[in-house]
Amino acid sequence: MKKTFSAHHVLADLLMDLQMAMQDGGVWECETPSELAQQSSEPFCVDTMAFEQWLRFVMIERFKSMLETGEALPVRCHISPMAEDAFKGLPANKVSQIVVCLNRIDQHLSGAL
Repeated sequence: MKKTFSAHHVLADLLMDLQMAMQDGGVWECETPSELAQQSSEPFCVDTMAFEQWLRFVMIERFKSMLETGEALPVRCHISPMAEDAFKGLPANKVSQIVVCLNRIDQHLSGAL
């Protein structure tokens, strides 16, 4: 139980870091996607929303829900490459910290930390 408790707390801290990085990078303030857009079955909802919308309103919210309920966390995660691709049009200094945060989340959930 202690390992799960600890893993949940680490993820909560990593999500807070991601939120701050997105705010600093200027991608936190984005339009709330419709309920229909959130029902996409495509990875990262690529057919219905921008990646920053998916991060903020789908991924972060799902992880927060898992943390609140104590639900088991995923054992694999590989989001940072998508961020690198989705944000390639933005200045590198705006994106680098977001990618670092997502790398940490990927590593934490994949057991590499």
